[in-house]
Amino acid sequence: MIEFLHSTSVWLETLLNTVSDNFWLSIGFIFLVAIGEAVFILGLFVPSTPVLLLVGGIIATGKLPFWEIYLAAVLGAVIGDAISYTVGHALKDRIRTIWPFRNYLELLDRGEAFFARHGGKSVFIGRFIPGVKAVVPGIAGMMGMPYRWFSIINVSSAFAWAAAHILPGMLLTAWLKSIGLSLELVIIVGAVVLTVLFLLIHYFRSIALFFAPFLGSFGRSLQHRWGRSGV
Repeated sequence: MIEFLHSTSVWLETLLNTVSDNFWLSIGFIFLVAIGEAVFILGLFVPSTPVLLLVGGIIATGKLPFWEIYLAAVLGAVIGDAISYTVGHALKDRIRTIWPFRNYLELLDRGEAFFARHGGKSVFIGRFIPGVKAVVPGIAGMMGMPYRWFSIINVSSAFAWAAAHILPGMLLTAWLKSIGLSLELVIIVGAVVLTVLFLLIHYFRSIALFFAPFLGSFGRSLQHRWGRSGV
């Protein structure tokens, strides 16, 4: 696992350092990554978190400007979510019969349940949750969320999302540099955190039921509630 993360970090670091030599290429690359991570289903395959963490690290070294990169990420995230909303609004329930969406019916069901539970704020919350963020904007369109309200949440969450990814990369890089460690640890730490979050979110019930026997009456209530319907 660590060896894979090391190889990935080296590849991403090489790619981004090459891109960072050209200002407009850097802006365009970050803009496209931010769009891609927010597009319906496609976002599942765009490694935006490690990319933006490493970009934050490159900004900390002075090779890239903060505000231009930050605003490119914000704009890309806004456009990506808007595209997803438009696709969901246009296709409605027909989306379940269309490739590639029909291959991710379980994910669509989770997205619908998440939206039903949290309403409009799911657009904000979902942007920070791996897996869910790739479907929630589209689900909002499918469920008929007013576009004006969606846009307000979309724009505000994009500013928060970009800052939450770029700033930690900057701070972590500055700290690593101060203690003499390499920049690639930004990717490794970021990837590990992302993996842990993914496992906790997608296998929360399995994890809770595993520890239920040790949680007394609370654990028994979890077994009673979730044990019947499965995980």
